[in-house]
Amino acid sequence: MPNGGSDCCGTCWFNRTNRGERDWLKYRDESIPPHCEIRDLAIEDPFYTYCANHPHRRPDRDPVPIGPVMRHGGWDSGGEKPRYLWKPSPDTEEIRQHLLDLLENFFEHVFRDRYPIGTSLSEVIVWQLGELGEKRAAQHMEWISKNCPDHWADTAREALTKIQGGD
Repeated sequence: MPNGGSDCCGTCWFNRTNRGERDWLKYRDESIPPHCEIRDLAIEDPFYTYCANHPHRRPDRDPVPIGPVMRHGGWDSGGEKPRYLWKPSPDTEEIRQHLLDLLENFFEHVFRDRYPIGTSLSEVIVWQLGELGEKRAAQHMEWISKNCPDHWADTAREALTKIQGGD
Protein backbone atom coordinates (compact mmCIF):
# COMPACT_ATOMS: atom_id res chain seq x y z
CA MET A 1 0.00 0.00 0.00
CA PRO A 2 1.22 3.54 -0.66
CA ASN A 3 2.66 5.32 2.36
CA GLY A 4 -0.15 7.84 2.85
CA GLY A 5 -1.47 6.33 6.08
CA SER A 6 -3.76 3.37 6.64
CA ASP A 7 -6.70 5.68 7.44
CA CYS A 8 -7.20 6.63 3.79
CA CYS A 9 -10.22 6.32 1.50
CA GLY A 10 -8.44 3.46 -0.26
CA THR A 11 -9.08 1.27 2.81
CA CYS A 12 -12.50 2.63 3.80
CA TRP A 13 -15.79 0.74 3.66
CA PHE A 14 -17.53 3.90 2.38
CA ASN A 15 -15.38 3.86 -0.77
CA ARG A 16 -17.60 2.25 -3.42
CA THR A 17 -14.57 0.45 -4.88
CA ASN A 18 -14.31 -1.61 -1.68
CA ARG A 19 -17.94 -2.80 -1.93
CA GLY A 20 -18.83 -1.94 1.68
CA GLU A 21 -15.82 -3.68 3.24
CA ARG A 22 -12.73 -2.34 4.94
CA ASP A 23 -10.43 -5.16 3.82
CA TRP A 24 -9.48 -3.50 0.55
CA LEU A 25 -7.09 -6.26 -0.56
CA LYS A 26 -9.85 -8.86 -0.47
CA TYR A 27 -12.89 -6.87 -1.65
CA ARG A 28 -11.52 -4.10 -3.89
CA ASP A 29 -13.11 -3.98 -7.35
CA GLU A 30 -10.88 -1.95 -9.69
CA SER A 31 -13.71 -1.74 -12.26
CA ILE A 32 -15.63 0.54 -9.85
CA PRO A 33 -14.23 4.10 -9.64
CA PRO A 34 -13.34 5.33 -6.12
CA HIS A 35 -16.32 7.25 -4.76
CA CYS A 36 -17.28 8.21 -1.18
CA GLU A 37 -20.82 6.95 -0.73
CA ILE A 38 -21.64 9.04 2.37
CA ARG A 39 -20.44 12.31 0.83
CA ASP A 40 -21.31 11.54 -2.80
CA LEU A 41 -17.78 12.55 -3.73
CA ALA A 42 -15.48 11.19 -6.45
CA ILE A 43 -12.12 10.34 -4.88
CA GLU A 44 -9.25 11.12 -7.24
CA ASP A 45 -6.42 9.67 -5.13
CA PRO A 46 -7.96 7.29 -2.56
CA PHE A 47 -4.72 6.27 -0.87
CA TYR A 48 -3.91 9.92 -0.07
CA THR A 49 -7.39 11.18 0.90
CA TYR A 50 -8.87 11.01 4.43
CA CYS A 51 -11.83 11.82 6.69
CA ALA A 52 -12.96 11.16 10.26
CA ASN A 53 -15.49 8.50 9.22
CA HIS A 54 -12.76 5.98 8.37
CA PRO A 55 -13.02 2.63 10.22
CA HIS A 56 -9.83 3.39 12.18
CA ARG A 57 -11.57 6.41 13.72
CA ARG A 58 -15.23 5.26 13.69
CA PRO A 59 -15.16 1.45 13.99
CA ASP A 60 -18.93 1.47 14.55
CA ARG A 61 -19.44 2.44 10.87
CA ASP A 62 -20.82 5.95 11.23
CA PRO A 63 -22.49 6.96 7.90
CA VAL A 64 -23.05 10.63 8.83
CA PRO A 65 -20.19 12.77 7.42
CA ILE A 66 -17.94 14.08 10.20
CA GLY A 67 -15.57 16.92 9.44
CA PRO A 68 -13.85 17.76 6.18
CA VAL A 69 -12.11 15.57 3.63
CA MET A 70 -8.35 15.95 3.85
CA ARG A 71 -5.55 15.22 1.38
CA HIS A 72 -1.96 14.23 1.87
CA GLY A 73 0.36 17.22 1.73
CA GLY A 74 3.16 15.44 -0.13
CA TRP A 75 6.83 15.29 0.69
CA ASP A 76 9.74 17.67 0.44
CA SER A 77 13.35 17.62 1.64
CA GLY A 78 12.12 18.06 5.22
CA GLY A 79 9.90 14.98 5.06
CA GLU A 80 6.16 14.60 4.95
CA LYS A 81 4.00 17.74 4.78
CA PRO A 82 0.81 17.91 6.84
CA ARG A 83 -2.58 16.96 5.49
CA TYR A 84 -4.67 19.81 4.15
CA LEU A 85 -8.39 20.47 3.77
CA TRP A 86 -9.70 19.44 0.37
CA LYS A 87 -13.50 19.49 0.80
CA PRO A 88 -15.44 20.96 3.72
CA SER A 89 -18.01 18.90 5.56
CA PRO A 90 -21.52 19.08 4.22
CA ASP A 91 -23.75 21.21 6.44
CA THR A 92 -27.22 19.91 7.23
CA GLU A 93 -29.29 19.88 10.39
CA GLU A 94 -28.82 16.10 10.56
CA ILE A 95 -25.03 16.51 10.51
CA ARG A 96 -25.11 19.33 13.07
CA GLN A 97 -27.31 17.27 15.41
CA HIS A 98 -25.04 14.25 14.98
CA LEU A 99 -21.99 16.34 15.88
CA LEU A 100 -23.81 17.70 18.94
CA ASP A 101 -24.70 14.14 19.98
CA LEU A 102 -21.04 13.14 19.58
CA LEU A 103 -19.99 16.19 21.61
CA GLU A 104 -22.27 15.01 24.44
CA ASN A 105 -20.00 11.94 24.62
CA PHE A 106 -16.77 13.88 24.12
CA PHE A 107 -14.70 11.84 26.55
CA GLU A 108 -15.75 8.55 24.98
CA HIS A 109 -14.06 9.75 21.78
CA VAL A 110 -11.02 11.14 23.58
CA PHE A 111 -10.30 7.77 25.17
CA ARG A 112 -11.26 5.59 22.17
CA ASP A 113 -9.38 7.60 19.53
CA ARG A 114 -5.95 6.04 19.46
CA TYR A 115 -5.11 6.30 15.75
CA PRO A 116 -1.75 8.10 15.70
CA ILE A 117 -1.95 9.95 12.35
CA GLY A 118 -3.98 13.05 11.58
CA THR A 119 -6.42 14.97 13.74
CA SER A 120 -8.25 13.01 16.45
CA LEU A 121 -11.99 12.43 16.18
CA SER A 122 -12.66 14.50 19.30
CA GLU A 123 -10.75 17.44 17.81
CA VAL A 124 -12.63 17.13 14.50
CA ILE A 125 -15.97 17.21 16.33
CA VAL A 126 -15.03 20.36 18.28
CA TRP A 127 -13.39 22.04 15.27
CA GLN A 128 -16.31 21.29 12.93
CA LEU A 129 -18.90 22.69 15.33
CA GLY A 130 -16.78 25.84 15.52
CA GLU A 131 -16.53 26.06 11.73
CA LEU A 132 -20.30 25.76 11.52
CA GLY A 133 -20.75 28.45 14.19
CA GLU A 134 -23.05 26.05 16.02
CA LYS A 135 -24.33 28.04 19.01
CA ARG A 136 -25.85 24.94 20.66
CA ALA A 137 -22.27 23.75 21.27
CA ALA A 138 -21.11 26.87 23.14
CA GLN A 139 -21.66 25.57 26.67
CA HIS A 140 -19.68 22.40 25.94
CA MET A 141 -16.88 24.42 24.34
CA GLU A 142 -16.66 26.62 27.42
CA TRP A 143 -16.44 23.57 29.68
CA ILE A 144 -13.78 21.85 27.52
CA SER A 145 -11.72 25.06 27.31
CA LYS A 146 -11.69 25.38 31.12
CA ASN A 147 -11.37 21.75 32.17
CA CYS A 148 -9.38 19.81 29.58
CA PRO A 149 -5.66 19.64 28.80
CA ASP A 150 -4.23 22.32 26.53
CA HIS A 151 -4.55 20.32 23.33
CA TRP A 152 -8.36 20.06 23.52
CA ALA A 153 -8.81 23.33 25.41
CA ASP A 154 -7.09 25.30 22.64
CA THR A 155 -9.28 23.71 19.96
CA ALA A 156 -12.41 24.41 22.05
CA ARG A 157 -11.38 28.06 22.62
CA GLU A 158 -10.87 28.56 18.88
CA ALA A 159 -14.25 26.95 18.17
CA LEU A 160 -15.95 29.08 20.82
CA THR A 161 -14.49 32.25 19.29
CA LYS A 162 -15.98 31.29 15.92
CA ILE A 163 -19.33 30.37 17.51
CA GLN A 164 -19.47 33.75 19.24
CA GLY A 165 -18.71 35.49 15.95
CA GLY A 166 -15.12 36.51 16.59
CA ASP A 167 -13.55 34.54 13.71
